[in-house]
Amino acid sequence: MLLQSRGRLSSYVASGRERLEMLASFVETLPPERLTLTRWYGFGKGCAVGWAAATHPWFQAQGLKLGDVENLVACRPEFGQKSDWAAVASFFEITPAEAQALFGPGGHGGALRPHPVRMAGAIRAFLAERAAA
Repeated sequence: MLLQSRGRLSSYVASGRERLEMLASFVETLPPERLTLTRWYGFGKGCAVGWAAATHPWFQAQGLKLGDVENLVACRPEFGQKSDWAAVASFFEITPAEAQALFGPGGHGGALRPHPVRMAGAIRAFLAERAAA
């Protein structure tokens, strides 16, 4: 393929699996004290999805955004025309229940501050389970 101007190259749209793999790698880089499941994102703390949407250009280029980022209570992930857990599920091509199990406290034994490496492991275990099914 000949390299053309950037404006003429088509955008690459990753699969939900690729997005989850990228999130697992990204979440491992987060400082443990900054990962919390008490909010999507705000004041330099948040969940894995919130961090990705707020700070990582790759996820932003894939269409993941944070709405009302300046309002801690109203801040939520957005993807397409969806927000909150529906946006997370749609972005990663999983069900809302799977999204909450992966990224909510219920999926981490109720822990509000799971260690980033542990959360990355849970994402990878989910992907391995899906591949085996």
